[in-house]
Amino acid sequence: MRIHIKQSVIISLAAFGLLAAVGATNAQNASAKSRVRVTSNVKLRTDGSTRNVAFTGKAGLYTKASSLKSAKKVATTITLKDLARSKKSTKNVRAYRVARTNKGKVYYKVVTFDGHYRGWIYGGRSKAVFAGGLKSYQTFQQGSLTNDMSNNTFQFANPGTANDNQTVTYKQPAWTQYKIGRQVTDSTPYATVNYKIDQAGTRTREGDQWVHIYATNGNSGADGWILYSGLKTASNNSPIADNAIRINLVDSATGSSITSVDYAKSGATKGATVGSNVNGAWKLDSNDSSAIQSQISAAPSPLGYTGFTLTPGQIAAIAQGTFGSSVTISVVKPTINKAVRIVLTDPNGNVINSIDYTNANAVNGNQLEP
Repeated sequence: MRIHIKQSVIISLAAFGLLAAVGATNAQNASAKSRVRVTSNVKLRTDGSTRNVAFTGKAGLYTKASSLKSAKKVATTITLKDLARSKKSTKNVRAYRVARTNKGKVYYKVVTFDGHYRGWIYGGRSKAVFAGGLKSYQTFQQGSLTNDMSNNTFQFANPGTANDNQTVTYKQPAWTQYKIGRQVTDSTPYATVNYKIDQAGTRTREGDQWVHIYATNGNSGADGWILYSGLKTASNNSPIADNAIRINLVDSATGSSITSVDYAKSGATKGATVGSNVNGAWKLDSNDSSAIQSQISAAPSPLGYTGFTLTPGQIAAIAQGTFGSSVTISVVKPTINKAVRIVLTDPNGNVINSIDYTNANAVNGNQLEP
């Protein structure tokens, strides 16, 4: 019985010693953490474009440096990885302050461009390079101009006030630089101004095509960046050659001008019809038809009107046209995602209008339910 009691006492004392050791260890850890302090905290002053960053997912986002005792988590590494994979430039990130602790760790204060996430994140041990939970990020990829961009003159396709990236211009491509927004809020006063393109590129996340435009007549108020799809080729007001027919292309839905092409034919004379009437039906010579179709398809393609093919009614309209004059043709923009385009035509096959029926649950390629 004594042996049993003695062993129990020994075990109890051992357990007490273990608890004491654990308590001491925790106290030491807490003490070590409490000794961490920030030795510097300054605003970053380098050019903003050099402070665009992306999350690596190797560290979370906190209310203060994570090694400080009272730091609270703002976003997990999983959330930050999702933000890094986002296809929206609103999720770009800017670093704007940097702090260092007495332990040599560097932390950056960052914010997403939409302002939804803001906090401190571990950034390595050197202020010279982003590391740890951050890496440098290019929000915009500069590109080169195509021949169409270099050679054509453009106007706003749909002047107005919409903040949709293709109605007004921006000081930088939208959401590629922090808190840098629109150049103008209404492009209506610039509806008839002609512009040239001098820069082009794509936003990294969306991959969409942006261009920088400048006015050719010195009216530079709206000079800035805009989606390429927000422009149309300026109306051709030059005289039409006697051996050419000008084909004006307009949007079938809005009636707004897209561009125009001049089809010239060697030996043609002013006033002569482009095609011929065969048994009451106007037709184009096969060579003329092929050349005109190729020329018309290429002209509006950079503006988003891809795959355009002339209808029989449009071919007949061009065939009836005369050299030295013009004819207007409606062009239908390609169907948007998860939609069916219903095209309305007159008895001759000319496009009157078009309507897009959309369904968020639709699957591209599937038929509508009967």
